[in-house]
Amino acid sequence: MTLFNLRKDVTYYEIGVFDENWEKVPFAVQEKLLSVNYLEKVKVDVFIRSKDRKRAVYVCSKSKLLIEGTERTSLESRICSKFK
Repeated sequence: MTLFNLRKDVTYYEIGVFDENWEKVPFAVQEKLLSVNYLEKVKVDVFIRSKDRKRAVYVCSKSKLLIEGTERTSLESRICSKFK
């Protein structure tokens, strides 16, 4: 998948893979939490086991905004694409 950051207020994104009922599907990426600067484009290889391949319906990126003064995130937005 290709991740393109159009948001000035976001630097971190998390990747997720889900089935048709929005339940998590096991997958692997080099890093689950990606640092992507404003207007930067990053290619992310998402690996799904053969036995889970047919279950996987959506791949999503979730933005992570940090709460100032902590290491926790405060607000998230998710953008998903459907596998063909």
